Amino acid sequence: MGCLLALTDDLLAEVLVRVPSPADLARASASCASLRRVATSPRFLRQFRSLHAPPPLGVFFPDGAAFYPALPPNPTAPAARALALAADFSFAFLPPPTGRAWLVRDHRDGRFLLDRAAPAGSTAFTEVSVCDPLFRRCILLPPIPDDLDASVENPHLPRKKKREPLPPARRG
Repeated sequence: MGCLLALTDDLLAEVLVRVPSPADLARASASCASLRRVATSPRFLRQFRSLHAPPPLGVFFPDGAAFYPALPPNPTAPAARALALAADFSFAFLPPPTGRAWLVRDHRDGRFLLDRAAPAGSTAFTEVSVCDPLFRRCILLPPIPDDLDASVENPHLPRKKKREPLPPARRG
């Protein structure tokens, strides 16, 4: 144990960052105070998490709004199956569609950005919602005000082209 005390925190961090899993890191840090001090420092934890990212739980396909969980022998298979059973990836908790259905535009960190076309005759852009399928919650974002909608490009809605006046005819 005397040899371990002679190692600097930087050297201990270099050893601990090579530990293969968070469970092994916890066991190693429980063995002595020096390792625990290094393993619980914010700087070390940032480095460890950047090198040991958790494996994905599965794959989400926006067409048909389907989630396919990881299967055994993947170590996240039990958590992925529990997520697939608990979450509502059909987004049935959203307000019912009027006209077009909800479309998934993006997803990050368990939240999804969906939109749908505005009701017929409306000059507003699409309705936009941020959803959490695990807790079955959504927030409808307010529409873009009419005075700002000209400054926003929306490739999903046709734009009315303004007629530009013709230049004056030349005489001569």
